Amino acid sequence: MLNFEHSNHIKAQLTAIQNKAQIDLSYFEDIPLVDFLRAIIQVHYTEGQFDIETIHELIALYNQHMNEEIQNVYISLDDNHPLNLLHRENEMFRRTLNTIENKLATLEKDKDTSILEEDLKMMDHLYGHYNRKEKLIFPILERKQVYTLNRKVWAMDDDIRTTYHQLKNRLKRIDEIEFKHIRKSFDVLYRDMVVMMFHEEDILIPFIQEIFEPQDFEAIARESKAFGYAVEVKEVWTAQDRVYEENQQTEDRNQNIKIGGGYLTLKEAELILNHLPLEITFVDKHGLFKYFNEITESQHMMFIRTPISIGRSVANCHPPKSLKKMMQVMRLLKDKKQETVTMWFKKGNEYIYVTYKGVFDETGEYQGILEYVQDIQPFMELPSVVKRDI
Repeated sequence: MLNFEHSNHIKAQLTAIQNKAQIDLSYFEDIPLVDFLRAIIQVHYTEGQFDIETIHELIALYNQHMNEEIQNVYISLDDNHPLNLLHRENEMFRRTLNTIENKLATLEKDKDTSILEEDLKMMDHLYGHYNRKEKLIFPILERKQVYTLNRKVWAMDDDIRTTYHQLKNRLKRIDEIEFKHIRKSFDVLYRDMVVMMFHEEDILIPFIQEIFEPQDFEAIARESKAFGYAVEVKEVWTAQDRVYEENQQTEDRNQNIKIGGGYLTLKEAELILNHLPLEITFVDKHGLFKYFNEITESQHMMFIRTPISIGRSVANCHPPKSLKKMMQVMRLLKDKKQETVTMWFKKGNEYIYVTYKGVFDETGEYQGILEYVQDIQPFMELPSVVKRDI
């Protein structure tokens, strides 16, 4: 529970730092670290006060006063632990950003972008780093009633991705544009990524280290492969020296039940759903992400979905910049103003076609939204001659 007295003390010390006045951290000597961090989250993310650099300075002084480094991961020394992976990846990003910066003078002179080829391959991993945070860590934070921190950080992640995309596009046009535009994109990327590292290492990592359970980290580790890593991961981390065992199904999966125009067992129904050439997602009438089929492993899905997001509010499953559009789609379908909403886009060699459909029961009562996703590239490659034989 938030303690406003803690928040007021945080504000007083941050103001003192801004004014280069004497600070007094004695108040926090008997306050649990998690409460110190909750107060910072309230002040910075919820109230929008003080910049992250000032907070970074406060945390450095806190470390000095308390004789500890709250950024250190104390719950596991294993390099494969999800929190240690975030630290390791940030170190890689720092090195790569500095390497690129050192090459900019040569790039401006020679206009040869090949000198950045390997560096950009490393930077491409920022997508996996941020996606793991948003799709695996944030759902667990939401279950623990933490929301504003997640949304604010996700919005900053989106800005970084946009800047990085802009930088790569400008590098492709290096012979057509003034180099100052490339330099500007890189400078913004460098600054924003360093700021994000402050958010992650000073606040996010220490905070979740205090409130997550071992099974939370196991779930994150188990599902992280779907999004990829920026560093080498030798094995999936587990809390104990054991392989994670799925919960045993207790229901009779071989008992026939009436479904539609016939009978199926639960096992057969699941197999059918998992063999459809569609990725299916169902959001219930309360807006909760309730189901997805598993036609392939998560990392090969057109829209990556993982079990950790089950039960998550659909409003928190989308980045802030697309949330308004998604909620408008849901409203159109719920109010029966449209039967379906569709969109398509190109992803690599695939043409992804997405359909959203409102689901109503036999009385016309709204039950939720069905999303189905398919690769329609094969339809574009149909032969001109009609084939009727098998």
